[in-house]
Amino acid sequence: MDVFDFLLMPIYLSAFYLIGHQIVAFNRKNPLYKTYYIRGLTYKLLGSLGFAFIYLFYYKGGDSISFFYTVHPLFGLFFTDPGIYFKFVFSIKTLYPIEAVSYVAQHGVFYLLRGTPTLTTIRIASILDLFCMNSYLSLCLMFAFISFQFQWRVFKLITSAYPMLHKQLFTAFMIIPSVIFWGSGLSKDSIMLGSIMLFFYCYYNVVILRRGIVKYIVVLFITGFLMALIRGFILFVLVPCLMLMTVTYYRNFISSSLMRFLFGPLMIAGAIGGSVLFLRGVGSEVQSYKLESLQQKAEGFKSWHEYLGETQGGSAYSLGGDVVYTPSGIMRQAPLALIITLFGPFVWQIRSPVMLLSGVESLVFLYVTVRMLANKRIYSLGGILIRNHLIVFCVPFVIILGVAIGLTSFNYGALVRYKIPILPFFATALIIINYHLNKPKAEIT
Repeated sequence: MDVFDFLLMPIYLSAFYLIGHQIVAFNRKNPLYKTYYIRGLTYKLLGSLGFAFIYLFYYKGGDSISFFYTVHPLFGLFFTDPGIYFKFVFSIKTLYPIEAVSYVAQHGVFYLLRGTPTLTTIRIASILDLFCMNSYLSLCLMFAFISFQFQWRVFKLITSAYPMLHKQLFTAFMIIPSVIFWGSGLSKDSIMLGSIMLFFYCYYNVVILRRGIVKYIVVLFITGFLMALIRGFILFVLVPCLMLMTVTYYRNFISSSLMRFLFGPLMIAGAIGGSVLFLRGVGSEVQSYKLESLQQKAEGFKSWHEYLGETQGGSAYSLGGDVVYTPSGIMRQAPLALIITLFGPFVWQIRSPVMLLSGVESLVFLYVTVRMLANKRIYSLGGILIRNHLIVFCVPFVIILGVAIGLTSFNYGALVRYKIPILPFFATALIIINYHLNKPKAEIT
């Protein structure tokens, strides 16, 4: 990074704010835009700059900087040999131009070229970098701006179902510190956060609202394919939970309790079948996450993250014994893994200023969860959990992915990044459940 980055930064900030104000003006009839859009965009852009400065001046390196070192030569390659550039960017194969390999090797980041998830991130970043003048700060801001658009759409979507909860839902989607920080820079986590939000938004429009069906189906498959290339296992959680949400939503329209009882299993079977068809349709990359290979992948994550925890800041955590990645072993360790994911790092485990942010945030989540469980009408929780279609998505998504993250991270540095996609939905679940628990009569839809 040089003076050029700092000169470009205010220009790109101004451009994104100008676009943001134009979006607000275009949607002036929607009060959400006037009240929250620029505010949320500000948090996101500030988070992006914080992310960039932490990596530049605190970590003095890391994956994000290494990504940029790898993207850097592609900017020149686009102008000198666009044929090779487009061959690299749009090829499914693990291919990298020889002109860039020598540059990358000189900077010691050749390891980034080894895997499809990293290559996909580099390719996406390279395309965006063409609009960012090969500037790291501007590229981080671009990632934040795009990711924000997808978070905003889901916030607006859920707020349309619960307009009285607009303040709380804004907090869930726009003000969670770790989501702002880790989901706003040049990283896989930022791409995955935006992709999950976009996937949810498109699915909800197609299946629940039944609008823009052709357009959103196309976007669904493109987004699903990109997710499959980076962290395909998330699709194995996301898609079935969305299907379960669909079953719950349409089951509620059946007036006869007997028909609901009989029709429910058929709809669940259809949801399972739909999940399988979609996962097969997004591409062969998803097949790399077949069930027989999940144990090896989980053990690989565990070993690598334990090593990072022991060598980089001492942020490792333990589940109280060796994890055996069998159904019984996972079930045995799942409760503790989920608690660590949702409420860790605990205050006594904080080792750095960056971890302090996550520690305070986790303490707030713990307080809100305990307060919800202590509600005098907690006995009605079961009805909310099985009848509210949004809760039926949020709760399984948070629990299943939370257990998976807790069982494979084994250091808080990885955990706080991996869990950011579930935190907005965890907060949403807490907000909606609390709303129904505190009403004289729960209106469950």
